Amino acid sequence: MAERKIEGFDHKEFAKNLASQASQVVPQDIGPEDKKFVVDIVYKFCFLSGDALVKDETINLDNAQASLVTQFIGEWSFHKSIDLIRSKIDPSLREGILQRVAFTVFEIAKQAVIKRMPQEQIIPLVEHHVNVCFKQALDDLKKKGVLDETAEQNALNQSNIDAMAQVEAEKEAAQEVGAGISDAKILKLASLALLIKNFPEKKINAILNKFNPPEREVLFQYISMDDLASKVDKKITQRCLSEIKQALPEPVNMSYERVCKKVCKIVKNSDKEEISNMIRNERPNIREFILNTKNSQEGAIPARVAGVICKYLEENIK
Repeated sequence: MAERKIEGFDHKEFAKNLASQASQVVPQDIGPEDKKFVVDIVYKFCFLSGDALVKDETINLDNAQASLVTQFIGEWSFHKSIDLIRSKIDPSLREGILQRVAFTVFEIAKQAVIKRMPQEQIIPLVEHHVNVCFKQALDDLKKKGVLDETAEQNALNQSNIDAMAQVEAEKEAAQEVGAGISDAKILKLASLALLIKNFPEKKINAILNKFNPPEREVLFQYISMDDLASKVDKKITQRCLSEIKQALPEPVNMSYERVCKKVCKIVKNSDKEEISNMIRNERPNIREFILNTKNSQEGAIPARVAGVICKYLEENIK
């Protein structure tokens, strides 16, 4: 029997494309063998998903819908494979767990697109069912005696999707700062260089990494100048340092409680409509954290994500 076609949807090429994308963003802490596993599993499950959609004569999806379902498969196969690797789950158990996750994503996403649900509603729906399924798969292995309590908790405590969201938020913040290097910004970079040039190398590198490449290069050049102090006006330096003080990164050990207090203060002193517009397309748990931070319990979202949210609000509230 001839294979049914979804116009514009080549599931084989699409699976290759998603696997190729995955290979470019595998975290650096993942070794070569595990990286190959991640890329292969993304390709395998995306191919199987696309193949099933193409052959299913009971549904009539278009290219965009089929691609969306398959992309969900790829994204969650990627993130959960990273979580399993980082939590050191035995390699022999990984594919079985991921297969259950992929099947859950496939069924939930497929039904959602058939019902023509908006994508912003599908995303949290799929995430919820992934988390439930992932935990259930681990619980089942624990009941069989092939996984202990510690291994299960290590896996549940991993969240590569949140870690990547944090990285992207930091990149966006850096891009906003570095859209163009004006004369005023050059002065600020020179002033900052004067302040940090005698810091430990590790601290300097951490600060440099907060800037986009062009600004990072300028800042590095100033830090490397032996006679920088003689070339910068002290009054200008004081003014510039005062202006950039708020842009310096928060301590990495900032407590969850402190972050919550800062978010509460920002929301309390801001226009409620502006806040609502900013977070309209965020995931439900993020919106709940921002609008109801006072009642938020530690662990509701990862502390590092709470810190990114706080920084984003600080930088974008007018």
